[in-house]
Amino acid sequence: MNQPSKRRIILIDPRFQLRMTAGFIALQVLLTAIFAFGLYLFMGSELHADLASAHASYQSLNQMLLPIVLVLAVFSVTLSVVLITVFVVLISHKIAGPMFRFRAVLESLAQRRFDTMTSIRPDDQLAEISLSLGKAINAVKTDIHQLKKSVGQLRSCHDKGDIDALVAEIALIESTLKSWENDDSVAPANTSNKLV
Repeated sequence: MNQPSKRRIILIDPRFQLRMTAGFIALQVLLTAIFAFGLYLFMGSELHADLASAHASYQSLNQMLLPIVLVLAVFSVTLSVVLITVFVVLISHKIAGPMFRFRAVLESLAQRRFDTMTSIRPDDQLAEISLSLGKAINAVKTDIHQLKKSVGQLRSCHDKGDIDALVAEIALIESTLKSWENDDSVAPANTSNKLV
């Protein structure tokens, strides 16, 4: 059996992925700018204070620079952790929210219920998947409605002894079921399909 080749698409949703990348780059530029500005202000105030005071003892640039850089680095890392955490949580909500909704829909379908809505918020990602899932559920609902109607017609035809109408309803049921078939043979329920 041929192994399916691995997906080579790098940008699955280019608009979302590039916007997220741009957001992370902008965040990094902002943090670097804050660090550089803080270093500039701190160095400027220290040098100005040392030059203005005749009694201040001179320290080498290395001795003065190390504590400044350490303090600003700790501040920058702390700020980075907070901002990136907030940013990632906000961005991930646009993916995690729809995924939670889709999981609820699929769990409902597994229990043979259609009571869960597939719609998501307008600014969420995966809108195309939401539309496709909605279309799939509508197709299943339509076919189930048709099959229920055909079962009712079959009972009526059986009670009346109308063989021609009975054959027509069986043909309609077969047509509906045939629309779900494909060229491949249906795999047994206990066969596991390997996903790549």
